Amino acid sequence: MSRNQKLLPRQAAEKIANELMAIKATELVAIMCDEDSPPEMIAALQAAMRDIGAEYAILLQPSRAAANKNMMTPVIEHGLERADVLIGLTKSSGAPVYAAKVKELLAARRLRVMSLAMRDLDTLTTGGATADYDSVKESGDALAEIWRNSREMHITSEAGTDIKAPIAFDDVIVECGYVHEAGYMAGLPDGEVSSRPVEGAANGVFVVDGPAAIIGKPDSPIRIRVEMGKVVGVEGDCPQADELREILSTVPNADNIAEFGIGLNPASRPDGIFQEVKKRRGQVHIAVGDNLYYGGTVQSNVHIDLVLLDPTVYLDDRLVVDGGRVKT
Repeated sequence: MSRNQKLLPRQAAEKIANELMAIKATELVAIMCDEDSPPEMIAALQAAMRDIGAEYAILLQPSRAAANKNMMTPVIEHGLERADVLIGLTKSSGAPVYAAKVKELLAARRLRVMSLAMRDLDTLTTGGATADYDSVKESGDALAEIWRNSREMHITSEAGTDIKAPIAFDDVIVECGYVHEAGYMAGLPDGEVSSRPVEGAANGVFVVDGPAAIIGKPDSPIRIRVEMGKVVGVEGDCPQADELREILSTVPNADNIAEFGIGLNPASRPDGIFQEVKKRRGQVHIAVGDNLYYGGTVQSNVHIDLVLLDPTVYLDDRLVVDGGRVKT
């Protein structure tokens, strides 16, 4: 599909259920929502499950404030123990991705997950959601192969980014739409390769000039200083910088440099929310906070993706992104 095309909610749900997840009639499906989840998508997913014949349950938890974005209610945690599939549709929360219980079940190969978390209906039906995911997956596998054979990432940008860290090359994650096996996660829209930097080892500066989780797109760029894997300074005069400083100063472990990710989806729009733009081919996001999903040991109630526009990225001495253009 082209970038201007749009899926109906029912078409998006069928793409998730049949193509990207290949859900079977024998599987138990949990659809996790909150009070802000788009009702059109909840209804579309229910219809898709009925068509397949899969047993499903709608699990509703309260919407979350910034300080506890990753919290999952104990009732839902217990319910997931019996599920084969989790479709996370929470609008205010990243819990379907970053909650410790989800990481536990993924590690045990007892659950597979499709994240629609923190996305609006437009993001679920246009732009990157319409991509050819066979092509996106092929690109992701090629980049991941380079990543796994590298030991350091260096990210720069004309906006002033210059950050470097050894990377966890043994925990490279390819999220390119398909999730047919237990133990794996994907999203819609999707298209990225990521891993955590080695804990305590990232140093430098990165400039956030694209959209971000929780705080939104900054009115002006935010400059973030990093020493030994921790944020040590946030410079910026916009309200979004103030909100980020508040989160980092009040939420335990929110200052941890948790993830480096490179977007690969050519259909993703440049003007969407962070879940759209971070997947756009050639864009980079750096996350702070929780890194359990990436194989790390740092747990936090937040995981905040912060998008850097048109960066340049080296893996060791190999140029993989040049001013926002993927070179692999």
